Amino acid sequence: MRRAVALLLLLLVVAVVVVLLLRPARPVLGPAPTAEVPQRGAAVTGRPPTSASLATGVNPEAAANPPLTIAAFNRRLRCMDVRQMYGRLASTDVQAMLCQRRPLAALAMEVPLAEAGDMHAIRVVTGIANNGICYGMWPASLADDRDHVIQRARKNGASAETVRRLDGWLSEAAQGPTPEELAACRQATDELKRLLPEFKNQVTDLLGHALDPAKGDDVDSEIEYRRRTLMAGDAEGAEGLASALLSKGTPRSDAEAVSLLRDAARTSASAKAELAKCLLRGCPTPAADRDEALQLLSAAASEGNVEALDMLSADQPGTEALLPAADRYAWGQLLQKLNDEGCFGANFFDGLLGPSESQILGAMSPADAAAAQARADELLAAQLEQTRSRLGCN
Repeated sequence: MRRAVALLLLLLVVAVVVVLLLRPARPVLGPAPTAEVPQRGAAVTGRPPTSASLATGVNPEAAANPPLTIAAFNRRLRCMDVRQMYGRLASTDVQAMLCQRRPLAALAMEVPLAEAGDMHAIRVVTGIANNGICYGMWPASLADDRDHVIQRARKNGASAETVRRLDGWLSEAAQGPTPEELAACRQATDELKRLLPEFKNQVTDLLGHALDPAKGDDVDSEIEYRRRTLMAGDAEGAEGLASALLSKGTPRSDAEAVSLLRDAARTSASAKAELAKCLLRGCPTPAADRDEALQLLSAAASEGNVEALDMLSADQPGTEALLPAADRYAWGQLLQKLNDEGCFGANFFDGLLGPSESQILGAMSPADAAAAQARADELLAAQLEQTRSRLGCN
């Protein structure tokens, strides 16, 4: 969540205004809602029609005949990144343009909405300006370390197909951004600089006082702004407010955050995971609610939330007591298989390449390994296709 602030500072804008207006909430790691979230900020009547569906780069015929070509798999990685970042903010038409590496066309649709005060459009323009490729930070940095990444994947027991896909993605990443992507970075940056004075005026009018840039991340002003712009049914907005409240860290702010997360968790996998984390550490009271937290994490993981999947499969000190070894292994296999298919996008594809199935089972006793394999088979049979579909990774 803080990465957007740091990058916007490189654009020489006012940090406080970025926090209040432009900073995205936590990355969307679960499936995007199918319905549009109500707009916040100034009233804007409607968005462009959403006739085009977001392509994941795999048509039904191709999905039925694996393996995917490298080009198709790379497209899936890009499109899943777009879905996770913009699924709650942009129309499917705009998401499709970004998936097709046509950010200038996406800007042409979003800039007029941003000028009219549509906060979701402002976030989309900010996202295009903050793309790591605009500064040569990513994915070029990953491509530069290509041999090491490939060797690590092989050492971890990645399959030949996964290594092939990883090598294909790194090869494309090494080519760098397209001329249109670089042009979109410049245009989005210029648009934000042009619109910034109006954004500052809107925040000042809403809060009733001018902002003090010397305060940096002014959490109290952020909380007040998010409260006043939150609309009913906006799960992402509720999560953003909850995150700010939790960063304040008082019993009262924690209690309000829990209430917000409970409401958002009805429709949001990421809210389920965040509420579970909060309950596990004991907010707003010192007594952690482990049972409810596990139920929330299981639900979020089944919906494809990568943070919940990682927590359920982790065996590091402090987290291994969440589940027995067989269940941890089962959730880990679901996480790994979804990642091998590119269902979490390029942002996670390399980082989640973990030890192979045989390596993990080989470290267990024969009886424990048999129990873990049986639990994994059960979970994968019940959940893999459903979760893949929820993520839009078909």
